[in-house]
Parts: sequence; C-alpha cells; structure tokens
Amino acid sequence: MYIPKGNGDVRPLGISAIENKIVESGIARILGSIYEADFFGFSYGFRPNKNAHQALKVIGDSIHGNPVNYVVEADIKGFFDNVEDNLLLDFMRIRIKDSSLLFLIERFLKAGYVDAEHLVITEKGTPQGSILSPILANIFLHYVLDEWFNDIVVNHVSGYSKLVRYADDCVP
Repeated sequence: MYIPKGNGDVRPLGISAIENKIVESGIARILGSIYEADFFGFSYGFRPNKNAHQALKVIGDSIHGNPVNYVVEADIKGFFDNVEDNLLLDFMRIRIKDSSLLFLIERFLKAGYVDAEHLVITEKGTPQGSILSPILANIFLHYVLDEWFNDIVVNHVSGYSKLVRYADDCVP
C-alpha cells in the first residue's frame, strides 16, 4: 500500500504476511541483542529506552549549555529505499558469523514486493513497513555515519562537536 508523505508524494509501505512478521520479529530481537552493545548513545531511533523526545532534549541542552556556533540538520533523502544491501550485509558479517542467519536476512532484503499484482524485484533498500527495517537501518548508519563521526570528525575539529541521530535524521 502507499502512504502519503509530508511533501505530497507517496511512500510504498510493505505489509508482510503474518508468518514473515514472526520470523522478522525473531531476527530483529537477535540483531538487537548483538548490536545494542555496539550502538553509540547518540543514536536514538528505534532502540530500547530511547526515543525522539530524548534526542530533542539532548539537542536543546547541548545548544544551551555549550559554545555552539552552528547547528546542522540532515535528513538522508530516500534512505530506506537506497540502502546498499551488499554493503549492509558486509557490515553484518563483521559481527555475525552464522551464514544461515545472514542468508535469511538477505532473502528478506531481496524479496521484493507485489504492486498491482506485479512482482517488483528490489536490488537495494530495506522494506519499509518491515519489522526488520529499523534495526537494519541502525546497523547501516552505525557503520557509515556514527563510527565516522565518532572516530574521524570528533578527532579533527576544534571546539565542541556532537551528533544526535534518530533513524536517518541527524543533527551533527
């Protein structure tokens, strides 16, 4: 089905069969138990005991309590539709050695969707509406954004610098 976006466009939303939802839920729990230990505290999206209000509070407190010269807001346009599946799987291979689990995740990523009775094959992206998409997004962004900021940016700027991320929206 399609849901409206704020700019007047529509976004495809996948509705999984109940059997798929059960398997996706189990995989999401497994991935959460693996990656929660790795995720940085400044990542607030779709995580236990973290939410958007906390992220906003940290941003407000940072602005009011630190010498902030600039605030940058970023939203990765079309993020969920454009995640490079092969790169995501490479990232997961860093922590996951179970080839059966990786194969199953890859099958969900490459499953495609049915639109007007036509099968649409996907080459990239995470299925929006899938129980797996939020944790997969966090894994991908952990490696491409969070680690970069924590390891590179913080060590190469003078002065105060902080990243607050909620899914594909961030304030670096």
